[in-house]
Amino acid sequence: MAEVIFWIIIGLIVLHEVLQMVASRLNDKARFLPVPENVKEVYDKDTYEKWLKYSSEKSRIQFIISLISVVFVLLMLIFGGYRAIAEWTMTIDSVYFETLFFIGILFGISFVFKLPFNYYNTFSIEERYGFNRSTKKTFFTDQIKALIMTLLFGGLIIYLLTAIYENTGALFLPISFSALMVIFLFINVTYTTIWLPLFNTLKPLEDGDLKARIEAFAKSQNYEIKKIHVMDASKRSSKLNAFFSGFGKFKNVVLFDTLLDKMDDDEVLAVLAHEIGHAKHKDVIRSIFFSMITLGVFLGLFYGFLEIAIFHEAFGLERVHFGFMLFVFMLLLSPVNILIGIFSNVLSRKAEYKADAFAAKYTDKKAMQSALVVLSRENFSQLTPHPMMVLLHYSHPPVSERIAAIDAI
Repeated sequence: MAEVIFWIIIGLIVLHEVLQMVASRLNDKARFLPVPENVKEVYDKDTYEKWLKYSSEKSRIQFIISLISVVFVLLMLIFGGYRAIAEWTMTIDSVYFETLFFIGILFGISFVFKLPFNYYNTFSIEERYGFNRSTKKTFFTDQIKALIMTLLFGGLIIYLLTAIYENTGALFLPISFSALMVIFLFINVTYTTIWLPLFNTLKPLEDGDLKARIEAFAKSQNYEIKKIHVMDASKRSSKLNAFFSGFGKFKNVVLFDTLLDKMDDDEVLAVLAHEIGHAKHKDVIRSIFFSMITLGVFLGLFYGFLEIAIFHEAFGLERVHFGFMLFVFMLLLSPVNILIGIFSNVLSRKAEYKADAFAAKYTDKKAMQSALVVLSRENFSQLTPHPMMVLLHYSHPPVSERIAAIDAI
């Protein structure tokens, strides 16, 4: 029976990767479909040809990364490579350090494997198509900072989960759930004050017409904003974004400096109105609630995965190795996440339509549409995504459908 379980797990991993590759391949072909009339202004002919080449290169490098990764994982599982690492760490006289060493070794392998691809993506693909603004110093500094933060905070969370499992028994689910939610809320509240400044410089939005209009609009909607920040995103990329961080009395607005450079004040206000629309419709609260339910279900399944002996026996282990079982469980979550993602993406796309409608109603309909055009152009968005890719991965509707929905208001 243990061998059957092993091959079922292998089959699920393969099935997930095949599904992703099929979706990617269909999406590649969809790039050459006729562009909908309402978004033909996004790219001129030369820019669209440039986008086709850019998206083709991005897709190809992602395919290579995915293929090498899944082949490596399958070979390591089938021929016992991961088991050998687990058995070596089990010689350490501490369940905590055996877990940390095992996960640390796997993370190190992944980091070293992805580093040259990240470098190529930044300084070859993004550079050649005019998006990269990062220097090599900034790139490697970011990599080192991300590595240190992952080792410190990822290690802390894994150590915490291991300790809870080893010392609480059947109370693992409620205690681990509570601990992870506290960590999540803390990071969310302190994101713009502690974590984001480690990588970017945030400055207050200068006094002027735009700031006055944003504050007046927020006040008219009874929406309190603590601070409005401008982030120096241009030191890494020319792409645009804006987002809200925190909740309650800790709400902050973060605008990319590239957004302010590429959009006029009406368009920026429409983008922020869209985000406020999410808050007014309680989308953030619903998203947090959905994440809480998902986290609780996953922790419950993981506890069962740890407690049922046949799962660790399927991989030739004589006892539970927390780190090894966590790693295999995360692999198994990939196909499960597809199903959850389909449901959550459907809800998310509906929420985007409602937020667009809110922005169009309370600011300016044409400004919201032109903001979508600018975002699509500057971020090199695909105008004709395949329905399967939209179903599996799009949390936002395709831009042509968003513009059509605003037209219909």
